[in-house]
Amino acid sequence: MRILSLVVASALLTLPSCYQLEVTAQAGFAQLSLDGDFGYVNGSSSATIDQDVESAFGLGDDQGSPVAKVAIDFGTPTLSISGFIFEDEGTGILTANFGNNLVAGTPVISEFDLTCGKIAYAFEIPLGPVSISPGIAVEYVDLGFNVRDTFGAATEDVDLQAPIPMVFLRAEADISILTATLEAGFVKVDISDIEAQLLDIEAMLEVNATSWLNFFAGYRMIDFEADGLIDDDTYDIDLGLSGFLVGGGLRF
Repeated sequence: MRILSLVVASALLTLPSCYQLEVTAQAGFAQLSLDGDFGYVNGSSSATIDQDVESAFGLGDDQGSPVAKVAIDFGTPTLSISGFIFEDEGTGILTANFGNNLVAGTPVISEFDLTCGKIAYAFEIPLGPVSISPGIAVEYVDLGFNVRDTFGAATEDVDLQAPIPMVFLRAEADISILTATLEAGFVKVDISDIEAQLLDIEAMLEVNATSWLNFFAGYRMIDFEADGLIDDDTYDIDLGLSGFLVGGGLRF
């Protein structure tokens, strides 16, 4: 909340006194799928622990997810807040040990939950019909992963929450009633016992039906990697989440 308050305060300080705010609120539906590897064991380990999310955990089918976004145009700076909720579940057979209680070869039931929210603050640089907007973003990730054997005898829970600051860039082009937008955020860190990186790309095509009504279609891709110790447990994560999204919104 402190980060959000600072961003909003900065936006208000840069607001020209004669500029009227423009607010765009959008909601829609995304068809997303998970891929990659996820490894986790209690304590430190040098063994190979990463496992394919499809074969080991039974995840990876397309899942419908709600998405929402609010953008506030202050003139030169723009503040945007967006988020989505993703859930997937399935059955698989572990190819390596997982946590402290589940060993390789165990048939398991898996439930994967991800809530993701992003706050971005960018400054527009007009270049004719095209503009670029460099800035900063903070992506909050709340990941929950429950894995249990099919007999109900052993369960492992992974809960990871973190706000992740990123460099951010938005490119936009207006052509008649169409607006094409590309947003990208990236960060790579190597701190103490953990190496991690996050890449978030979203491409969107909007149809401005009227001055206050728009429809959109687009594609979102998130790639997250983490390798090392988190809270004294060993993780080897290389996850991708991607898919198409559609929806509409109102502009005030």
